[in-house]
Amino acid sequence: MPRPTVVVTRPAGQSRQLTEALQAAGLDVLSFPLLAIGPAADNVPLRAALARLPEFALVVFVSPNAIAYALDALAAVHGLQGSSVAQWPAQVPVAVVGPASVAALADRGIAPPAFHVIAPAGAATNGNGTDEGSHDADAPRFDSEALWARLEPAALAGKPVLIIRGNGGRDWLGDRLREAGARVEAVEAYRRTLPEPTAMQWQAVRESLRPGAPPYAWLLTSSEAVRNLDALARQHLSAEEAADLRQVQCIAPHARIAEQAQALGFTHILRAAPGDAGLLAACLQWADAHAGPAPAGTPAEAGPAPADAGAPPLPVPAATPAPAAVPTAVPATSTKVERVTQETTSSSATPPPTAASAPAPGPGNSAVNGAPGSAARRPAALWALVAILVVATAGGFWWLQQRVDHLTGELARRQQSNDALVQESRVLTRNAQDTVKELQAKVGALESQVGETRDKQVALEQVYQDLMRNRDDWEIAEIQQLLTNAGQQLQLTGNVQVALAALQSADTRLARTDKPQYNLLRRAIGRDIARMKAVPDTDLTGAAIKLDEAINQVDVLPLLSSERMLERSEADARKGAARNGAGGASAPAANGNGATGGWFTRLWDYLREELAQVIRIRKVDDAEALLLSGDQGWFLRENVKLRLLNARLALLSRNEPVFRNDLAAAQAMISRYFDTKSRRVQGVLTLLKQAQAGAVTVQLPTMSESLGALQALKKE
Repeated sequence: MPRPTVVVTRPAGQSRQLTEALQAAGLDVLSFPLLAIGPAADNVPLRAALARLPEFALVVFVSPNAIAYALDALAAVHGLQGSSVAQWPAQVPVAVVGPASVAALADRGIAPPAFHVIAPAGAATNGNGTDEGSHDADAPRFDSEALWARLEPAALAGKPVLIIRGNGGRDWLGDRLREAGARVEAVEAYRRTLPEPTAMQWQAVRESLRPGAPPYAWLLTSSEAVRNLDALARQHLSAEEAADLRQVQCIAPHARIAEQAQALGFTHILRAAPGDAGLLAACLQWADAHAGPAPAGTPAEAGPAPADAGAPPLPVPAATPAPAAVPTAVPATSTKVERVTQETTSSSATPPPTAASAPAPGPGNSAVNGAPGSAARRPAALWALVAILVVATAGGFWWLQQRVDHLTGELARRQQSNDALVQESRVLTRNAQDTVKELQAKVGALESQVGETRDKQVALEQVYQDLMRNRDDWEIAEIQQLLTNAGQQLQLTGNVQVALAALQSADTRLARTDKPQYNLLRRAIGRDIARMKAVPDTDLTGAAIKLDEAINQVDVLPLLSSERMLERSEADARKGAARNGAGGASAPAANGNGATGGWFTRLWDYLREELAQVIRIRKVDDAEALLLSGDQGWFLRENVKLRLLNARLALLSRNEPVFRNDLAAAQAMISRYFDTKSRRVQGVLTLLKQAQAGAVTVQLPTMSESLGALQALKKE
């Protein structure tokens, strides 16, 4: 029986521990995210609220996602990007709704007794669960109502309270705080969006809805995920498939989620305890109830009993071999094999009628008693017939047993191969999930950097407005802007010429002012200019152009495996044309014998050249290069182009090790599988060597000395 499958609907990158626990428990897992978590579209209100964090009497985080994005923004406000410890003021209490949020705060260093953390009862000791409610009335609840029971509304009257949340969601706690007299301010730290599942995920869902499919259970961990599932089912599934989807088993860790699912038409809902442990226990309970392991049956239970099962066993001749043991590697096949073996044994164990069944001769049968020779030959013939039948039955049974053993072994080998492929697919899926998680983290970091750049731009504009008061400050601001732009160009693009031009322009401006307080800054700028001029020139653009030319010529390079028969060279063609022309010119002057001799000579040359093309002897170092098929040749060309494209990207990003490794790999493939005697192949190899020689990575200088001197001048 196929194993049960659990569909995990948490956002991508947030269900790894639960997935590994389910797989370790013997359940298959299908990742089908119904929510996508990302940073807020506009984090300016969040950053503004975090900048005046000490003013609030209480800060409420609605989920671990709110904690992660808010504390990252707080670290950026304090200039501590990448720090895992948040700069949280100790006098500001924090309120959360579940154990996962408590653990997220502890990971950032916000935990009692140094900080005041308010959470529902049992949240601090409930393992690594999620911030969802309980599955019965006796277990602790982790929601807004449970958090409200732990707050002191009277102490918050008239005081500011900050709620950090995502887009949408309930505002029940905010309404209660406003009714108690608190001044509530809610900001968004992240946003939830509806992801678009892939075609393979939808195909897996449709396969699960077909009759006879293995049991599936959906883990619904939020009300919004239930609504998103209903919306996606209406868009991508037919009416019959959507109706079947609402009949599958659903597991919800909160009563509110179960009510939402029932309101949308889902009928089979199983309540679970909060946290990953509760979800795992509910999944195992469902799997044991709906798809438990099949009991191992005896050979007698594998097939129907014969009609004469109650009769006493018949005697088996001594020549009949005992049935061999049937392998049990594949349970379904073993059952069929045992049934065939029993039926064959029963048929072969029934002996044919012997002489004992004939009527015994009586004393009145004088004719029989009078023929002793005939009576002696009859039992011998019967025993010979019995022996022949026994031998034939034994041979047939042996052949059938060998055939069954062969089929069983083949099925076992195929099952092992399928298991290996499934395991490899799981590993690739897990790697893909990790890669997507890393990419999401990088995208989030890039978006935060874009927000910081926007904030810096606003700050610079304010600085420009403030520096309009006097000319000296304006000049210093211009010099700072030039040096900052030059440093950014040097770090981002490695453009030494732009940085050098900016430094020279700054030095020219300072020279025009001719003020003694600028002398130290000018000396620092002069030293940076000297370092910039000492940097050797590198032709990265020329190397990239050579790589592009090589990539464009890969499709027309001749392979060793596709090389055709040698053709006549152009020189031979010209020689033949000249010989034919000379013969034609002298033909009128030749006599009959001369014309006949020229015709015979041309015929002999033609036959000799054609016969020389029949057999060719070539020396090839790598015999595998001659065995490439057409499809393999196409893949080889694509791999060479991919290697060259990767080398070009590494060249432009100044990653010299990757550039040289990819370039060396491309050269090795071209030298191994392509005809190196061809001029095109030699030309491509020459381009690659030129690109490798021209792409020299140099250590770029920094402008720290000039920037340090400028900062010292501003402090004065």
